Amino acid sequence: MKLSELIQSLPFLEKRHYAECEIAGITFDSRKVKPGFLFVAIPGTIVDGHHYIASALKKGAQAVVLEKTVACPDNIPVFRVENSRKALSRLSAYWHGHPSRAMKIVGVTGTNGKTTICSLLESFFSQQGWAAGRIGTIGYHYAEKEGALRHTTPESVEIQGLLSEMKNHGTQYVAMEVSSHAIDLHRADDIHFDQAIFSNLTPEHLDYHMSMELYFESKKKLFTLLLPQGGGLSRAIINADDPYGQKLLEVIRDEPVWTYSTHSQSKWDLFPKSYRSSLSGLEGTVSTPAGDLNFSTKMIGAFNLSNLIAATAAAVSREVSLKNIATALENFEIVPGRLERIPNAHGLHVFVDYAHTPDALKKVLQTLVELDPNRLITVFGCGGDRDRAKRPIMGREVARFSDLAVVTSDNPRTEGPEKIISEILPGIQEGGMIIGKECLVEPDRHKAIALALNEAQAGDVVLIAGKGHEDYQILGTKRIHFDDRETARDLLIGRVATSEGEKSE
Repeated sequence: MKLSELIQSLPFLEKRHYAECEIAGITFDSRKVKPGFLFVAIPGTIVDGHHYIASALKKGAQAVVLEKTVACPDNIPVFRVENSRKALSRLSAYWHGHPSRAMKIVGVTGTNGKTTICSLLESFFSQQGWAAGRIGTIGYHYAEKEGALRHTTPESVEIQGLLSEMKNHGTQYVAMEVSSHAIDLHRADDIHFDQAIFSNLTPEHLDYHMSMELYFESKKKLFTLLLPQGGGLSRAIINADDPYGQKLLEVIRDEPVWTYSTHSQSKWDLFPKSYRSSLSGLEGTVSTPAGDLNFSTKMIGAFNLSNLIAATAAAVSREVSLKNIATALENFEIVPGRLERIPNAHGLHVFVDYAHTPDALKKVLQTLVELDPNRLITVFGCGGDRDRAKRPIMGREVARFSDLAVVTSDNPRTEGPEKIISEILPGIQEGGMIIGKECLVEPDRHKAIALALNEAQAGDVVLIAGKGHEDYQILGTKRIHFDDRETARDLLIGRVATSEGEKSE
């Protein structure tokens, strides 16, 4: 693509050393520059792309977009913009031909539930016979293609490329998680959303947003800024059970909106008339504007009922039939790492869940307690270099609901695991547990899981919380392979082997 064509999409403050040239690609990562690329220098939270302009030029960058005044060779076209991230989004969308305009994009935002809602929507749309895909925390999927993503919502150049691939493979509908970071950092600016869902808002990422109000302001932009500019005319779907959902309703009350709730109140557009939850799953009846949905699914708990109704609302508003929604729910496989059951021969109910916020952990624990297990044993930790305020709160919630807690490492990153654990334990004590008796401490996550499983007896529920689908652990600045599900399966198989060995002697 000619530089002149590409740059016409970009409002720039200053142009220097302009000369026509052919652009072979766009990147913000100097390590990915190839000859003929346009390099966009982004000031990041850890490193500043402006410091790598020389490196990008050395690798063959043909032109540079920047927001700071940096000296460049006289033969390199330079464009100074007000905001490099906005520029990257604009350029990436133009480069790929605005692929989101050719598809129906449902943006899902909120603290918890995004992944499950997107997975359900993909299932509903597919059951209707539409070519569907999803993008989010557990990766992307479309046309039998799938892969991992480093961020819930990738950087704009990556997301536009992925949407382009989806479009080229005939994808018609995409359910996409939209994180607060992505909104704040302009990754989703030039995606044409057709619909948006708000699941809930609870304390998370406050090390970045600094307050719940700023966190809410970021999420709100999906509905007040991105959805309108994308031409989205379909209904917004809002969780009426959430206080911030109610606040959002006040902001967008003049727009087409459907509300949903897990309480049997006919004033909302979608609500359950009745439901039953067990260790086998959920079943019940949901009232919708299209009629009653009778459903049965392997998903467990009231929080998944909320996710189910949110996805149903979006699907019904797009005229997916209730019959197809019911069929999809019956066949729906549990989302990886979301109350994912680990089968075993010991009569144990072992679950791995991604819950890593106080509210998410509380909801999972409540769900499991309501299923009346013999005992509830919880293995959990907190991530390093993240919001420290939630550590004692998570400890308190675990102590309130669990019979035995094993406190361990999550992703400690550059913090010492013992330091993180020391900030969890006051909450454990506040919740009424005695350290060393009802609460055990084991910083090594593998040993902690083994300890919990060895303590468990038939009829007990063991919850391994915090990492869910993740197959790595971040120690220092390195990622090592570690998968809670794999670890639990191996330990349970080892326990079977030991039992058989003891019997054979």
